Amino acid sequence: MDGEATAWEIVERLFALAGFRASTKSGEYSSELGTLKPPILIHPGQDLRGAVLAALSKVPDFVYWEGSTPYLKELTTSEASDYSYGGSGNHVIIAGRYGCRSPAYNHIEVFAGVTSLAVPMFGDEVDYGEVDLVGHRLQKVFDYAYDTASECDARAVGQLRKHEATAKRGDLSTLPNVGLQLFDVVTVTDSRAGISGEVYRVKGIEEDYDFTKHPVVFGQRVTLAAR
Repeated sequence: MDGEATAWEIVERLFALAGFRASTKSGEYSSELGTLKPPILIHPGQDLRGAVLAALSKVPDFVYWEGSTPYLKELTTSEASDYSYGGSGNHVIIAGRYGCRSPAYNHIEVFAGVTSLAVPMFGDEVDYGEVDLVGHRLQKVFDYAYDTASECDARAVGQLRKHEATAKRGDLSTLPNVGLQLFDVVTVTDSRAGISGEVYRVKGIEEDYDFTKHPVVFGQRVTLAAR
């Protein structure tokens, strides 16, 4: 596909080939998803996961599932909290572990082609706070899907955001919350660890079922990342 379809149309077709109908929810997806028309090369025999990730590398969106339906979502830092854990009347915290792992990269440089005047197109994004904490962690991205420096800047912003939104910040052991979904935003208060009203994003969910105990014990382990 050489600039003929938007990133959304590409992802939608890829999922359709595997028998899934991709969808979005109002206000959850990025503007780039429906406007950018990137050239994508999909090799014969490439698996669905690899092809979808190649398409989504062009935009700030992630995939999450509701049943058999894949949804696309941009993880914005302004998203409101869906659930509260700890404190009176909130979801119980059986055990919690909290920390702050730095993202793999804190500086993204995106290089595209050249203009008609042979001027290279370039964009970048830097988290100077992280640079001060852990030093310079640079990732260079070469992608000829972009026609302007502003598009390169947007890709750099989205790429850095993906690193920030997937860096692990902690774990919760709690009782099952059937409404909790991947990438939901939660507020955590755990006085035992000095945590009060901290906002995280759900990076992973694992259900526990211990049939060796009587009565049977059900639990849920939630992996936390930055909002």
